[in-house]
Amino acid sequence: MSKPNKQVVTPQLVTDSQTAIAADNLCFTYNAKSPFSKQALNNITLNIKKGEFVAVVGHTGSGKTTFVQHLNALIRVQSGELRVLEHNLSQKKVDLKLLRKQVGMVFQYPEYQLFADSVLDDVCFGLKNFGLKDKAEREALAEEAIGLVGLDFKEVKNKSPFDLSGGEKRRVALAGVLAMKPQILVMDEPTAGLDPRGKREILSLVSSLNKEQGITVVMVSHDMNEVYENADRIIVFRDGQIAYDTTPRDLFRNEEDIVSMNLEIPHMAKFANELERNGYIIPDNCKTVEQTFEAVMRLKGGE
Repeated sequence: MSKPNKQVVTPQLVTDSQTAIAADNLCFTYNAKSPFSKQALNNITLNIKKGEFVAVVGHTGSGKTTFVQHLNALIRVQSGELRVLEHNLSQKKVDLKLLRKQVGMVFQYPEYQLFADSVLDDVCFGLKNFGLKDKAEREALAEEAIGLVGLDFKEVKNKSPFDLSGGEKRRVALAGVLAMKPQILVMDEPTAGLDPRGKREILSLVSSLNKEQGITVVMVSHDMNEVYENADRIIVFRDGQIAYDTTPRDLFRNEEDIVSMNLEIPHMAKFANELERNGYIIPDNCKTVEQTFEAVMRLKGGE
């Protein structure tokens, strides 16, 4: 069994103006009080600040999906405390409509939820469902959201979403969430099923939404290369508890423990670790091929 990780922190529950998500001793058990009970979350305590890009990872059954489904009350709090923005989700009465407007949830393969006759109607559906009656206002918000995801509004608005490519469908599904101006974006495997180009485009888009729009991103992913290159912080779940809560570079220095949890070491992390073992220290924010190459060139004096 691996040694306890020193990177895990147990902050006090904080609800200041800069806090997006705060959990304190959050616990959840499936099928409680039955022979089939399984504890999915065991005393989860963490704080996520507004504007962070946080990756949540862990092997199947580690608790990561159960945790993120708490964030817009798809799963209600059993014990402990959870606050998301101004909402105390530990209370029985929660304004679910406002919460789910502020916390946009993008499920795996969101394009499977497209159904309307046109892209415009699909993106407007959530706005209408949340009570926005003014058609012109709905369409203006839809146009802005479609532009944010990199599609030409005039070109796609009247198209059937089913006539689009897989990557374009996913962008439309994301636009439907963004149209409601969420402050937090929770994404479950956002690049699943896409080709390498589609993956790069979606991750670039999500990173842009985080950095330029200030949207807090919580991304569940099994692809360690993606989380290494894009996330500011990684939270690793193991057996319902937080095993690591740290930066991508610090996390993947722990190669043996990471592999023991059935997680991969990203290619660039392996390379950076090998450089360090040979005495070449590059900045921790050098995570892509290009950034690492430039750092190595500087170390070698430009040779």
